[in-house]
Amino acid sequence: MTKIFNNITVKTLFSVIGIYSVVMISNITESRASDLPEDYSLKDNSAINHSSNWYISLFGGINIVDDVDFSNGQRTVATDFDEGIRLGAAVGRKWNNYQFRGLVPRTELEVSYSENDVDTLDFSGNGAGNEIVLNDSKISSFNVLASLYLDAPGALGNGLTPYFGGGIGFSYINHDIVYGANSLNLEDDDTVFTWHITGGVNYEINEKMSAFLDVGYHQAIDAGSERRLGIASIPGANGSNFEDDIETIVIRSGIKFNF
Repeated sequence: MTKIFNNITVKTLFSVIGIYSVVMISNITESRASDLPEDYSLKDNSAINHSSNWYISLFGGINIVDDVDFSNGQRTVATDFDEGIRLGAAVGRKWNNYQFRGLVPRTELEVSYSENDVDTLDFSGNGAGNEIVLNDSKISSFNVLASLYLDAPGALGNGLTPYFGGGIGFSYINHDIVYGANSLNLEDDDTVFTWHITGGVNYEINEKMSAFLDVGYHQAIDAGSERRLGIASIPGANGSNFEDDIETIVIRSGIKFNF
C-alpha cells in the first residue's frame, strides 16, 4: 500500500480548510446577525442554543494510519496498516459568554483507544520484498487530548452547527509487531506528544441530546519501539530504537448528552 497522505500536503490542506471554514462561518453568522432586530443578538443564547453548557460525548469511528517508516537512521521497518477503529468519550463545556463574531468557543477533554492491524512490512536489512507478518500484529494507542473548538450556531440552520478546532495531548502507543522466520519484532511501548486538527458538524436532536460527525488529522511525534529477537534487543550502528511520526486520519461519529 502506497502512502495515502503526504505529510506536507495534509497539513497544508487542513490548514487551508480550517482558515477558510472559520472565515466563511464568521461571514455567515455576521450576515445573519445584521438581519435580526436590534433587540435580538447572537449573544442571546436562549434563542439559538437550547442546550446546557456542559456535555459528555461517546463516539466511535475509523482510524486510518498512514504508512510508517520506523527507522534508527540506518535501517527502516516500513509498515503498512489496515484501517482500524477508534472508540472514546469526552467531557466538554461551551463558553457562551465569550463569543467572537458569532463563534462560540468550546473546550473538551477526550480519552480514546485506537487499534490497527499490520497489512505489510518491509525491513530494509533483508533486501527488497515484504516480510512474513504474524496475523495478530498490530499497533494500538490510548490517547488523551485537550481541545478547543469554535462552534457556529445558526450558521446552517435546521439544528446543524459546523465547528472547527484542534488540541494537544499524549498517546501511549503499544507496538505488537512480529515478522520474519526468526520472529523478529517491534514489541514495545512509548508515550509521545500528540496534536490534532478537526472539523465537523453537530446536529441538535433535542435540548438534551445531539449527534455529530467529524474528520481529523492526528500526529503522534517520534513514536519509538525497540527492534528485538524474542526479548533481546538487536543493537545496530545507530542503536536498537526505531521511531517515526505516526500520522492518522480519524473519522468519528457520536452522541452528545447535555447536562
